[in-house]
Amino acid sequence: MIAMDAFSATFGLVIVFFVAFPALAHVLIGFAVAQALGEKEQNDRYAAGLDDE
Repeated sequence: MIAMDAFSATFGLVIVFFVAFPALAHVLIGFAVAQALGEKEQNDRYAAGLDDE
């Protein structure tokens, strides 16, 4: 096993839980919002009769 001192273990956990996970969450939430807005625009165009399909 690889031994770590207390500082490096704590620093690694801080990076993971306070930097990496929130960044991933923001990216995924932004992607979901972009998908929802695109779908809403598509639905609005369909309801207005402007759909190309």
